[in-house]
Amino acid sequence: MSSFEFLSVLISVVVGLGMANMLTGVGKMLHRGNSIRVSLAFVVWAIFVFHYLIIYWWTVVFGWQDWENWNLLIFIFILTYGILLYLLSIILFPTNMPETWDPHESFMAMRHWFFGLFLVVVVVEGLDSKLKSHLAEFSTPYFLLLGLWFAGGLVGLTSDNRRLHNIVAVSLLISQITWVAYQLRDLEWSIS
Repeated sequence: MSSFEFLSVLISVVVGLGMANMLTGVGKMLHRGNSIRVSLAFVVWAIFVFHYLIIYWWTVVFGWQDWENWNLLIFIFILTYGILLYLLSIILFPTNMPETWDPHESFMAMRHWFFGLFLVVVVVEGLDSKLKSHLAEFSTPYFLLLGLWFAGGLVGLTSDNRRLHNIVAVSLLISQITWVAYQLRDLEWSIS
């Protein structure tokens, strides 16, 4: 196995743990039925983080596969990126979910951790693109995306206004989906 293949296996484990944690949390919520009160912001952030885990895994597997100058710092950087996303999933869906768990109240109580880590993720995303020399390729739309995410993270960190949290969450999910669609614009969808 190449260095990259070893790394991609470890990243796949970290991403898989994050996704499994989120799916387990959703399953627990389904079992509790009407006793769980969810908020729009919580649901949208859960979709955002789950989607981000998928995107992160995809970009590691295909964005780093041709990298030839592997060293411990690059390895730790890529692994740390995945760990940050995993931690966001744990903040959203705690592993020991109490019977009286309220997703919105839990999210708001942990929002400083969530948005603090999210701001670090935004910075790490920019560094990741710089390391892979993608900044010139992505240009203005990418910087707008990162700026929007950073501003949204700051608003989430500093505000406890429920309506504002809903607006930020929905805006950032729309921007994430738009960015992925923008990146797929040149993809050929033909069936062979």
